[in-house]
Amino acid sequence: MPMRGPILVLAPEGRDAEVIASVLAEIGLAARPCADMAGLCRELGDGTTALVLSEGALTDVGPLVAWLEAQPRWSDLPIVILTSRRSRQAGRGRLAFFQSLGNVTLLDRPLHREGLQSVAQAALRSRERQYRTRSHLEEITRASSLLEERVAERTQALQAEMADRRRAEDQLHQAQKMEALGQLTGGVAHDFNNLLQGIVSCLAVLAPTVPDGIPRELFEAANRSIERGARLTQSLLSFARRQTLIPEPTDLGELLAGMSSLLERSLGGQISVTIEVPPGLPAALIDRAQLESAILNLAINARDAMPAGGRLSLTAFVAEIGDGDVGGEMGGEMNGTMAGPVELKAGTYVAVRVADTGTGIDPAVLPHVFEPFFTTKPLDKGSGLGLSMVQGMATQSGGGVRIDSTPGGGTVITLYLPSVAAVADRAERTAAEVERGHGRTILLVEDDAIVRMGTMALLESLGHRVIEAESGESALDLLRDGAEVDALVTDFAMPGMNGAEVVRNVRNLRPGIPALIVTGYADTPDLGEAVRLLRKPFSPHQIADRLADMLPAKRPE
Repeated sequence: MPMRGPILVLAPEGRDAEVIASVLAEIGLAARPCADMAGLCRELGDGTTALVLSEGALTDVGPLVAWLEAQPRWSDLPIVILTSRRSRQAGRGRLAFFQSLGNVTLLDRPLHREGLQSVAQAALRSRERQYRTRSHLEEITRASSLLEERVAERTQALQAEMADRRRAEDQLHQAQKMEALGQLTGGVAHDFNNLLQGIVSCLAVLAPTVPDGIPRELFEAANRSIERGARLTQSLLSFARRQTLIPEPTDLGELLAGMSSLLERSLGGQISVTIEVPPGLPAALIDRAQLESAILNLAINARDAMPAGGRLSLTAFVAEIGDGDVGGEMGGEMNGTMAGPVELKAGTYVAVRVADTGTGIDPAVLPHVFEPFFTTKPLDKGSGLGLSMVQGMATQSGGGVRIDSTPGGGTVITLYLPSVAAVADRAERTAAEVERGHGRTILLVEDDAIVRMGTMALLESLGHRVIEAESGESALDLLRDGAEVDALVTDFAMPGMNGAEVVRNVRNLRPGIPALIVTGYADTPDLGEAVRLLRKPFSPHQIADRLADMLPAKRPE
């Protein structure tokens, strides 16, 4: 806190200023009499503790008013005005003028020592609170500066430092917004995914019994609605960066080739699609399903930007990023904005460039395109989550996104993805492999009765025998009573004992038992390689695939 400054006194009547200074000195407050308003204004500063003004001296107050209005946001200088009862009765206009000066206290003449001292001490306490506020703001500013210096260690020029500060503040605001939204979406996603899972499981079991014709069409429409609901939940989790990513070495050539038919159907006949992947391209370490969803989102956005048709090209390439360089290989002909880490770490990335010949993006809109719920589409044509989801996926994966666009000249969006040296051959799983472990006894632990019923029916339709339990304690009781099981499938979020605790306690009774945790939450903690994880809502094929990985092939009897 700064040293206590003086109380400036402007009371030119008689010996008023001298008496006031003497009375304030009795309680340790320094007062400095001023001869006139101009002299008082010259003495004003952030260190001034308060003003004591006689009403008669309030002439030519323009400079004083200007100084008060220009105070920093933390400052509200206390002012004590010495009035007489006669002047207090002069009308409301005078009182309104006093109040317009700000932090004003009126003190009637004749003055009393105790009253003046009490008012001065109150003014001092008010000013000290303001100084503490300033100190807190300065501490926050210093902390922010330290953060900015770490982000931009190589920045020495003042202009570059100011740019990094703005960027750091924007990221802090974005992080706070994402954290708040993430907390909201985490709970919503769990409940919504549980609802979807109950429907998915029941429909999967009913599928063989649905006749062709109208019933089958309605059945497929219900499945498509479930898929849309699952994509919406995943989009919310993606832009909030609270999704559970399962990165794996991914061959981008294979992935893009596998998406070509889907892209052609989604984009329609007026848009031609070209895919270019150089031979020997390193693999990307990425969640395959999330990358496919991101590319499809970008393709649909490109379609909407080409209502009369056009060309969409998807190009995979190796991007060498140096210090402070982001996407320099793209050249400088387009205006662009970068979303992702403040600065991609130097190294080798595998990039996917999605380019269209559409209408482009207005430069005024470009800085906002990655903001959640921001969209230029009609209300019924988009939620504003597509690009946010893409950004969240790329950033959470350790990469970034760059968008370059020129009005009328199309848009280029580049995903920078972490690379691995090579990708193992991704052979298609045969039907026999998926069926490995067929006919086993599964212990199912799920607290939601509807989800438990649907999942149980789904597992039975896959040829397994299911023992159900509504809680971890119930599951342990079954095992203590001698139940023999080949694998454990458990929900994660349950009252009492969560899924990780269920696995740990079950393995105390059945060491090494294969375990699969299913969850509707996005932020499930890392459970280690010994426990498989499956996100809700899951399809019959997905859970069959997980169980096939977990269970050894059953020997013929």
